[in-house]
Amino acid sequence: MNRPLRALLIAAVLASPALGATDVSMAGGDIRFPVPDGWVPIMQSEGEKETQVFQVPGSSAADATLARVSIAVQKVPNLNGFQQFSGNLRSHATALPEYAPGKANSPTENVYTAKEGAVKLDYFERYFYSKGYAIQLRCIRPAGDAKFSAAFDKGCADVAARMPS
Repeated sequence: MNRPLRALLIAAVLASPALGATDVSMAGGDIRFPVPDGWVPIMQSEGEKETQVFQVPGSSAADATLARVSIAVQKVPNLNGFQQFSGNLRSHATALPEYAPGKANSPTENVYTAKEGAVKLDYFERYFYSKGYAIQLRCIRPAGDAKFSAAFDKGCADVAARMPS
């Protein structure tokens, strides 16, 4: 293979937004982002508020059952609508059993723990406003397995970094 063609192919691969990822399209194609290939789609809803949920296989049966990521998208008229969307979801979170706030790194994040059944879960939510849509990325995982938690958190951070804004 000649050198310029090889350089072009390498540049194309490096410019790809997500190698080993599955592209997700929501809101009639207005919102697009990649998720890791290993994430299994388990639910999708359409309507005024569109949601996609992915199960994230883990290192144990408990992780595989409980670890999941959801993306909710809703058309809003303006930034006030976005603030109402995120405020309503944050309010809902505080009503979860044994809710305990964590330390968020930005105003668009919500970090907390809560119980689901008998299991304590870590929640990481991130809010985005793009093309007239309010978007919530919600990552939920059980604590305890450091290796799984690190991989899960990296996947969530990668999706957050690729959300349209």
